Amino acid sequence: MKLDVVAKNYTPSDKLTEVLQKKLNRLDKYFSDEATARVVMKGEKKCEVLEISISYRGTLLRAEVKDEHIYDCIDRALPKLEKQLVRHRDKFNDKQKDVVAPQFEFAQKEEVESVPEIVKTKTFEVKAEDLKEAVAGLELVDHDFYLFQNIATGHIEAVYRRADGKIGHLIPKV
Repeated sequence: MKLDVVAKNYTPSDKLTEVLQKKLNRLDKYFSDEATARVVMKGEKKCEVLEISISYRGTLLRAEVKDEHIYDCIDRALPKLEKQLVRHRDKFNDKQKDVVAPQFEFAQKEEVESVPEIVKTKTFEVKAEDLKEAVAGLELVDHDFYLFQNIATGHIEAVYRRADGKIGHLIPKV
């Protein structure tokens, strides 16, 4: 697995990079060599943030963790990633039949949950509006996201409220 480390307001030591590489290599049993992992380390006021994104054959797995120490972030992010991998292992085992369930490295077997059942389906009208109108629409609804058709592009896009209170904009690519 190729590793790309990015640091923002943070200087990772060589030992930290080595530990990160060693722990991420334990997930190699799920991937071939074409998988890439992007690790973003951020230093914030009283905590550190670690984001790990693994891209493999068009699928993106992502875990973001905040903690006081970056090593604790690593220990909390890897079980999240492994849980996602186990949930989607059919995409990663090259469609071979009779694949033995993998041994867990980081996650406990009890933590793996079944896929939640869809209990309600809603339909709604998507309005054609620009980005500023969509942000205003987000403020009016009691949701964390707002779907709209962007007048400029004609595509369905979304705006959402981030954990830090700011607004994010999602532009899907097909």
